[in-house]
Amino acid sequence: ENGWTLKDGVLSNRIQRDAKGKSLHKNGNLRTKRDDFYDFNLKYEVRVLPGCNSGVYLRGIYEIQVFDSYGKEVDCHNMAAYYGRVTPSVAAEKKAGEWQSVDVTLYKRHLTVVLNGTRIIDNVPVVGITGGAMTSDEFVPGPIYIQGDHSDADFRNMVLTPLN
Repeated sequence: ENGWTLKDGVLSNRIQRDAKGKSLHKNGNLRTKRDDFYDFNLKYEVRVLPGCNSGVYLRGIYEIQVFDSYGKEVDCHNMAAYYGRVTPSVAAEKKAGEWQSVDVTLYKRHLTVVLNGTRIIDNVPVVGITGGAMTSDEFVPGPIYIQGDHSDADFRNMVLTPLN
């Protein structure tokens, strides 16, 4: 069991919690069947709900943060940051409840992220895996996975284009 549903082209995650706030789902992460992605561009739209904290993992090891950070000081945990590693150059996120566009390119172990039309990370080297990684080997291809055990978020129009 998990909290994922697909309706009208929108992939939604809703976490059911017990009285203490703990998730009732054993494992809410969602991953691609294919696990051979290495260099690629991934575009998607995401809608965070108030207090959202989730992520999209590139190759199963590098997390691009999905977070309700509108109005917060820019840091390495904000929306579309390379989680805990690279702080976006500017705040470009929208308020919770609004659709946001994310355009991520991972090529030759360098990362570029465009959030809502603004380049917030520009061709920086990836400097290590993030928490929740499926493996510690940075030199093998991997899947895309969406963190689903933290909080609610909606995704649509996800398109992955290999760059080889």
